[in-house]
Amino acid sequence: MQTSPLLHEKDASQGSPTGTVYHCVCGQEFPVDPSSGGICPSCKRKVTAEAIRNASSATVSIHDLNSTQEVHHFEVEPSDALTHKVFGHFRIERPLGGGGMGTVYRALDMSLQRYVAVKVIHQRGECTDSRLKAMLREAVAQARLNHPNVVTIYYVGRQGEEPFLAMELLPGPTLAERLQSSGPIPYGEAILYAIQVVEALKHASEFDLVHADIKPANLIMAGDGRIKLSDFGLSRVRTSEDSDRPISGTPAYVAPEIVAGLGLSIQSDMYALGVTLFELVFGRLPFELVGETVRDKLQTHQVATIEFPKPWPQSVPREFSRLVSQLLAKDPKARFSNYDTLLDELESIAPVSTTAAGYAPRTMAFILDQLVLLLGIAPFAITIFAINGMKLAGTLNIRLLIPIIAFASLIVPALYLFAIYRGWPSIGRYLFQLRIVEEHGLPPRREQLVPREVLRNAFAWCFPLALYVSLSSVWLAQAIEFGLILFLAVNTITLFLMSKRKALHDYLCRSQVVLATDKKVKNRHASH
Repeated sequence: MQTSPLLHEKDASQGSPTGTVYHCVCGQEFPVDPSSGGICPSCKRKVTAEAIRNASSATVSIHDLNSTQEVHHFEVEPSDALTHKVFGHFRIERPLGGGGMGTVYRALDMSLQRYVAVKVIHQRGECTDSRLKAMLREAVAQARLNHPNVVTIYYVGRQGEEPFLAMELLPGPTLAERLQSSGPIPYGEAILYAIQVVEALKHASEFDLVHADIKPANLIMAGDGRIKLSDFGLSRVRTSEDSDRPISGTPAYVAPEIVAGLGLSIQSDMYALGVTLFELVFGRLPFELVGETVRDKLQTHQVATIEFPKPWPQSVPREFSRLVSQLLAKDPKARFSNYDTLLDELESIAPVSTTAAGYAPRTMAFILDQLVLLLGIAPFAITIFAINGMKLAGTLNIRLLIPIIAFASLIVPALYLFAIYRGWPSIGRYLFQLRIVEEHGLPPRREQLVPREVLRNAFAWCFPLALYVSLSSVWLAQAIEFGLILFLAVNTITLFLMSKRKALHDYLCRSQVVLATDKKVKNRHASH
């Protein structure tokens, strides 16, 4: 676990009116005001307020650890046996947290005068010298990863008999801490986090690295909607030396094949990601681990079924259950074959922008679509009225052609609806960059989209119908026209008066018109 220093007010009696202490590149520490910055009394270097905001995780020194003003609280001791010791050119300041692999400390890099996180790896009875060498070798491999969603490792070494890593210090908190303090994470945000994790895992797989400990506690928030994956490949790595190694990791996230002794794969990380994603969205694990021993709890993964919430929450699309079910499949072959396929699936259920489209583009798109449909139907209508005129003049008795041509005109709406069914946008929406989404911000289902288009284009369907009917029944044609005008009026009033700029057909079909964005580009940008 890593976290940034926590900003809070320092006791005024210690000489700092603001409580924020800046560590200059010259080594001097001095109080600064986060809103205006300051000047180093030693080297006279100016520190701007923007620099303090952007680099607080690397340059701000915090005192008074017992303060009640801290934003996040962690159950760690303010000091231990390693506090104030020097590891290489890193001076240990205080513990930040710990886990099964080791303890993470906040430390000062004395060579570059910046704060980092130093992880001192535990040495236990089963942790042989060869295993330690393998762990450090994999840490060096991780250090070669250059990805915005992977915690950067700066240094790998030993201090006496204690191996340690120096890595970037992040603002935090971890997603586990956020779950504990704030509860479930909104669906759209959780999916974007998952995309970033998969991007990081895909990059690591190119170096033959498997993380093997995906969980919320190893996902650290790095600001601007970005997260970073920590402890990469340290607890479990895909090497021949690990083939006989006992099972290790976090019981709630260990894939069934690992419990069965079948080894690691990228599908093992996918399983842990499935558990993590379920936990982020619903605030709990997908099933309860039962048993008194760790082995019993691990074996739960081999038999337990996913306990989806009942009733299904309206804030989460049903497509999410399909994704989680595939990630948590007992057979690793039933999961995704590669990360590209998983990324495509995640991006397909990631909500797009829900910024409602304006009245002007919607109106222009509607008018354009109606004109296109009417122009498509016009040749049939003109032919029918021409034939009817010839019949009344007595020049040609081809009355039977009228219903045939009228029936043939249905090919126009049929082709239009077929294009919509295949996922193509209408000409109006394409030109004015509009997109239809369902209530969760996802592309609507076909059975949802086609009825919407039928209602939306009622004028283009019904107006020619009224003309055809008028040839034989004027009053029926008038009834159709009255119903059409009434529907258009209600539809338009609903659009302009109701919230979210939703017309009647959008309320009936649970859809919304939003500004079109390239979802894949947006998600990749968020992860980089």
